[in-house]
Amino acid sequence: MPHLQTIGGIAAFANVFVALATLATAFLLIGVAAIADPTQLAEMAVNNPTPLLIQDGLKIASAVISIVLILAVANYLRHERSALLFVASGFGFLSVLCLVGNAALSLYAIAQASAAGQVSLPSQQLNMMIGSLALGAIVLDGLWLLLVSWIALKHQQLPKRLCYLGFGMGALSLVPPLGIIVLLLGIVWSIWIGRVFLQSVEP
Repeated sequence: MPHLQTIGGIAAFANVFVALATLATAFLLIGVAAIADPTQLAEMAVNNPTPLLIQDGLKIASAVISIVLILAVANYLRHERSALLFVASGFGFLSVLCLVGNAALSLYAIAQASAAGQVSLPSQQLNMMIGSLALGAIVLDGLWLLLVSWIALKHQQLPKRLCYLGFGMGALSLVPPLGIIVLLLGIVWSIWIGRVFLQSVEP
């Protein structure tokens, strides 16, 4: 399905934009101090929710792009259809579900804070659900990367260095506090896999 590879290549480059926008939103609009302090986030949700809304919008955009990339990678490795590839794709789609769930609950928390009109921390249960879904999205995406990189390396279907990069990202994803490093490496991975996809459909 060459069309899927073309779409996958475009999605990979779109992912670069989303990753850069996510970094800019986190560090420039929200700020490291606010990210680390639930009280500051609660204040922002009431007084200036726009950066938080942008962040959640980027999560949803990332989820859509991830679906395309999961399908494109599976299609690219289609000659090696196996239970392992099926499991890998399953991890990828579960990661997307976690990311969408995280964004949805975050938007719900922002809406609650705005409706209340006063600074109040989300319930402990809601905070736990948001955090757990974020953690799940990162870890499951890491498992997807590890498995597809292994399949591609084993059957020599992607450049070795790209596979090794995927291994590194996958391993780092299993340590969620290192997620920022994964996001940065993901920019390189996206550009690389995007070029591979687009070159594969060149006449």
